Amino acid sequence: MAKNVLAISTTTHDAKLSTSVAMTEAALFRIKERNPQAVIRTINANDLHIVQNLSCYANGKRDCANPESGPYRCWAHYESVKNPKKYGGVDQMPVIYDGLAWADTVLFATSTRWGSHSALMQKIIERMDTLENRGASWGEPYPMAGKRCGVIVAGLHWKSLATATHLQEVFRWFHFQVPTENGAFVWQRTNDPYFEHPGADKPFCERWLESKAGQQSLNLFVDALLAP
Repeated sequence: MAKNVLAISTTTHDAKLSTSVAMTEAALFRIKERNPQAVIRTINANDLHIVQNLSCYANGKRDCANPESGPYRCWAHYESVKNPKKYGGVDQMPVIYDGLAWADTVLFATSTRWGSHSALMQKIIERMDTLENRGASWGEPYPMAGKRCGVIVAGLHWKSLATATHLQEVFRWFHFQVPTENGAFVWQRTNDPYFEHPGADKPFCERWLESKAGQQSLNLFVDALLAP
């Protein structure tokens, strides 16, 4: 049963209008219903200054997660502390690093962008290289091993399910425990790739969340995350 639950939102849309945020809130509410003892935290990654990945791994596998790169073993953060002007300010990725260390269950939420996840989600995944590489290249325990992970994806009309499937595969590389069934909570407004919406998607997503199909999908997702 989840004790510490972290939700990371990576949409760049206004949170009040975001479909992925609405789905995340529904999932967290249901988790709290099922497990009142759960402690829940949320991170809106769009509020953080996250420096782009510096491709340290390309310099040799042991350059990524090098202990010389500071307490977070990340050159992007280390260099931004040394020279914030060059990097647009001090990198705030440690907010996410610390959250991941604290959590035993993590929800990654994204909107779809041209058939894939958001650029912000990709930036975070690339900056998480230091976590995966501690096991892959340094022979240390994988920091994310044993932590349960779920994916939330919301989109208008193009490849929401494929995006969720891809993200689940990626997070398994980090050694998260991603449920093989119902490890993703996915909504897509239409299958028509040429549909141009005249208004906001959120009311349609909210109606789906309240529907029998939406509630079933939500319950299966939460059950998978909370399973022993």
